[in-house]
Amino acid sequence: MRTFPSWSRLALLAALTTAAALLASRPRAQEATEGRWLDATLHHLGDNREPEWTETSADPEPSPLRVRFDASANPVDWLLFYFCRDVDHECWLELNGERLVRLARQKGLAEQRVIVPAGAIATGANELRVAPADPADDLAVGRFRLVEKSLRDVLGLGRVELTVADAADGSPLPARLTFARADNTAAELWYADERSTAVRPGIAYTTNGRAVVELRPGRVTVWAGRGMEWSVATAELDVVVGATARAEFALTREVDTTGFIACDTHIHTLTHSGHGDASMEERMVTIAGEGIELPIATDHNRQIDYRPTQEAMRVSEWFTPVTGNEVTTDNGHMNAFPLPPGADLPPWKEADWEKLVAGIRAKGAQVVILNHPRWPENGKDPWTRFGLDDATGERRELQRFTFDCIELINSDGPTAPPEMVLPGWYGLLNRGERFTAIGSSDSHHVGVIVGQGRTYVPSATDDPARIDVAAACRAFREGRVSASYGLFATIDVRGRGMGDLVRVDDETVVATVRVRHPSWLAPQNLELVVNGVVAATVLLDPPQPGDAPTERVRRVTVPLPGHDAWLVAIASAPPLKAPFWSMQLPRALGVTNPVWLDRDGDDRWRSPRATAEHLLGDAGGDAALARVRELLPELDDGAALQLLALARDRVGPERRPQLAAAARDGGRATLAAWSARMLAAP
Repeated sequence: MRTFPSWSRLALLAALTTAAALLASRPRAQEATEGRWLDATLHHLGDNREPEWTETSADPEPSPLRVRFDASANPVDWLLFYFCRDVDHECWLELNGERLVRLARQKGLAEQRVIVPAGAIATGANELRVAPADPADDLAVGRFRLVEKSLRDVLGLGRVELTVADAADGSPLPARLTFARADNTAAELWYADERSTAVRPGIAYTTNGRAVVELRPGRVTVWAGRGMEWSVATAELDVVVGATARAEFALTREVDTTGFIACDTHIHTLTHSGHGDASMEERMVTIAGEGIELPIATDHNRQIDYRPTQEAMRVSEWFTPVTGNEVTTDNGHMNAFPLPPGADLPPWKEADWEKLVAGIRAKGAQVVILNHPRWPENGKDPWTRFGLDDATGERRELQRFTFDCIELINSDGPTAPPEMVLPGWYGLLNRGERFTAIGSSDSHHVGVIVGQGRTYVPSATDDPARIDVAAACRAFREGRVSASYGLFATIDVRGRGMGDLVRVDDETVVATVRVRHPSWLAPQNLELVVNGVVAATVLLDPPQPGDAPTERVRRVTVPLPGHDAWLVAIASAPPLKAPFWSMQLPRALGVTNPVWLDRDGDDRWRSPRATAEHLLGDAGGDAALARVRELLPELDDGAALQLLALARDRVGPERRPQLAAAARDGGRATLAAWSARMLAAP
């Protein structure tokens, strides 16, 4: 099936791929009265009766729908209007054998508008064709009306020309341009060049630092930005019919990421995942525009190589793509990479996670990530399915966790924010299961900011086109990466960093934490977490003498337990709500992975659970109960909870009330809450 040339398809994509709600956002009086009917009937396609549909016959007619009409050739682009409802799956509207537009997915009946490219209509006979991918899908479509005028003429558009450059050397920059009206609504954009831009209402990404779009008249604010490492520039423009407004933006690199590269481990396309709205070409534009240097292609149960499209879009200098797969199962989703493009898939139907991960690794994956472990909600998330106890990392089902990383930050998952994942991660670390925390975007749409959630990975090169993928994979497995959502945090303890073992003989340790941020998002708080408990809190705002404009450095004295421990730094800020990088999660975050602290001087790290096992020995019954009473005051909450969990099965059901009393006696709320929940039942 042929498609229209890119220069003409882009207007269609810009205006209509998210067009279900456009009708309410603009005056349509003139449009609604113009044109001629090609077919005034609303047709019911599919294979089932739909008696609740009052606009159509309850009885379906067969697919595809064909509408024939006579016309003269269109010398300029014209407008075609149609109505549709209950579009749930892929369905294309074709004109004379070429795809014109994919019908917008929607439930209620609404009118849509399509730009018909110049020359697409022939003099004489023409045919519209509606072709659902599944002829059994029940949908309504029809009432086709042709307006023999261009969108430019109907709406009275004005032209805007914008350029974005690196302030350091004047070179063009891939960037995101955001457009808003005076009432803060997204400005609709038309007539951009699809070869170098990705456009949605209020958004235009550019690969070459230049964007030309057309808008309805009026005042518009435009922001230029390039992800969290760069400054943001803004301009106020007056759009006038038939005139051209211009603006030049210079962006400054504000966040020093020397020695690290920005990675998004969770990225989708409509082309291969079948949902969202970002085509492969548009995805290349958005990755370059947000400064993601190591993007992982993770379409559902597909292994897609970005490189051919990257080369065709001329963005190879901006990132090193990696073929991955979001292995999508009934028990949860796991991102895996690298994998051979187009090769045999991992065993995604396997229910046992240990066998699943083994099968993924057998296909070549060096990194396996558990995605959004607390999504979907209502008890259907994978951790709930396996009965994970956040406090201790125990699970009800005998399911080994053999993946490498946990998706702590998913910036397109506001219903399962990091606050819902952190406790479980802490519990697993305390149990001795070392999982690296990562950040990602899970972006399926052009308008959902790819790389807003990201992971900073150590790299021997800062050249985004020459990243060592194998070395990056090792850094993920070894826990040397930092999870980011607007902030970038690193931690140093006696010259060692994330993933390192540090011997500490004293009762406190000084941690040096660097929090890097753009000028438009200032961090406010810093927490130092030891074995799952906040051990120190520091204010980052206001800045202190010596702070750089986009960096806070704090030396924090952290109290430690008498046994081995892990240490994590978490920087946070209120979420940004400005249109150019609006955030959905409750707070901006920068989360380091652990530094492992050796407190007993044996040059190895013993988890809180291993510490509890060692101290409890082989005691059982009354001896175990007595030992718990003796040990609890000496242990921090992380190790104390592991001790209680171990003792629960050793003391027997008849002594559990006494064990619960021992947990309450010290006045420690965390232990009391756990005992009330876990020791009340047999």
